[in-house]
Amino acid sequence: MIKVGIIGYGSMGSMLVGSLIRSGRIKPEEMIVSTRTKNKLQDIKNLWDSINVTEDNCEAVRRAKYIILCVKPLQIKDVLLETRHCITPDTNIISIAGSVPMKFIEKVSGAKVTKLTPSLTSEVLDGISLVCHSASVSAEEREYIETLLGGISTVMKVKEEDLELAAELTSCMPGFIAAIFRNLVDSAMRQESGLGRKEAEEMVMRTLYGTAKLFIEKNMGFDRMIERVATKGGITEEGVNVFDEMLPEVFDEMFRRTLAKRKVVREKVESGLENV
Repeated sequence: MIKVGIIGYGSMGSMLVGSLIRSGRIKPEEMIVSTRTKNKLQDIKNLWDSINVTEDNCEAVRRAKYIILCVKPLQIKDVLLETRHCITPDTNIISIAGSVPMKFIEKVSGAKVTKLTPSLTSEVLDGISLVCHSASVSAEEREYIETLLGGISTVMKVKEEDLELAAELTSCMPGFIAAIFRNLVDSAMRQESGLGRKEAEEMVMRTLYGTAKLFIEKNMGFDRMIERVATKGGITEEGVNVFDEMLPEVFDEMFRRTLAKRKVVREKVESGLENV
């Protein structure tokens, strides 16, 4: 029995397929993947011989109860219009397009709707998946979706209006963290030292990994971590003071720009949703 259909096999779609299968929460034969890129169909079958693949989005919708839409926000409307004659009131659409309102998906499709914000960290079966459900999604359906995603991440339920900011703290965060520490290593390379870039990057990455384990396994908050490392009048405290003085403005500007960008995308999406 096919349980889950995935429409779109780009970066996030392929990550979700691979991670869900590796988690053991679903078998390849219980999934169907739809993509219009023909060479990807064979690539998928080469990885999992028993998985179902198709070029026809309607076939995926007809054969699966849960449909994960892994297409760009501006493509959602076309996919829904293409497939809505195949959708039943029992279909549960799971959209990763954060800028497309659930009420629009419900209006066009007549389906039950869940919004999902996954993270690249699910590639290593970790991190956070943000989820919110429409009122029509039953308790049993919510449990299935959250159990499925629980195999690749920690599931956090949020209100739809909070998804955008929460996405900055989860889905976008691997990129933000990489950018922050790339700049840190760049600065280290400008100091007079015999350390090579590869050595410096490994030092930072392994320390990041260990620090993350301390946060999670020892239930250690940010303030406690600083307290443990930054002794009064010491070197670490000096560095922390610089961050406290300068970083708030940097991060305020980051949120200002990213949330403004989300607003632009949302307005483009909503302008294309009229008269449907």
